[in-house]
Amino acid sequence: MAKIIGPLHSDDARGKFAGSIVFSGWKGVKYARALVVPANPNSTEQQAIRALITDASQAWRNEDSPIDSAYKSAYDLFAVGKPFSGFNAYIKDAVAKNEAEEYTGSFVAPTEPGDNTPA
Repeated sequence: MAKIIGPLHSDDARGKFAGSIVFSGWKGVKYARALVVPANPNSTEQQAIRALITDASQAWRNEDSPIDSAYKSAYDLFAVGKPFSGFNAYIKDAVAKNEAEEYTGSFVAPTEPGDNTPA
C-alpha cells in the first residue's frame, strides 16, 4: 500500500472519491485503496457458520454455560504474545470442532486451547 502525502493536493483526504478509490488514515499514516463492495452470500453454509459463531459467542458470555473464568483464562494465556485474543482463539477452535459448514445447532465447546478436532 502506498503512503499518500498530500492526497488530491490537500493536507488530508478521507472517504470515497469517484466511486472507485477510498482515502483514509491509520495511526497517522494516510493511505488510499480501491473501493471494495463486500459480497454477502446468504448460502446455507454461510448461515450455518453465522449461527455457530453466534452460539459460540453466547456460550462465552453466558454465566450459566460450562465456560468459566478458568476456561477463559486458559485461552487468554494461550493467546499471550500472539496477534489475537483468547476469545479469537476460542472461536477458531469452536468453528473447527463443530464443522462450521455442517453446523446443525447443537454446539459443542472445545475442552481446552487447541482442541479443534470435530466432535
